[in-house]
Amino acid sequence: MVERVPQHRHCQNCDRAVPYKDKFCDEDCENEYKGKLRMKKRQLVYFYLAMVAVFIVSIAMIFLR
Repeated sequence: MVERVPQHRHCQNCDRAVPYKDKFCDEDCENEYKGKLRMKKRQLVYFYLAMVAVFIVSIAMIFLR
C-alpha cells in the first residue's frame, strides 16, 4: 500500500518540513530569511542606482563631444 504523507510545507529558509499553516520552522529561520531578503533588496537598489549613473554619464559623453 501507498503510505500517505501528512499535509505540510517546507520552511522558506532551511527547507525543513513544517505544518501547513506555518511558513518557517522557528523565529530564527524567519529572522534570517528576512535579513537575507533585506540584503537582496539593498543590492538591487544599488544596482539600479549604478545603472542610472552609467546612463547619465553615457548621455553626458554623447552631448559633450
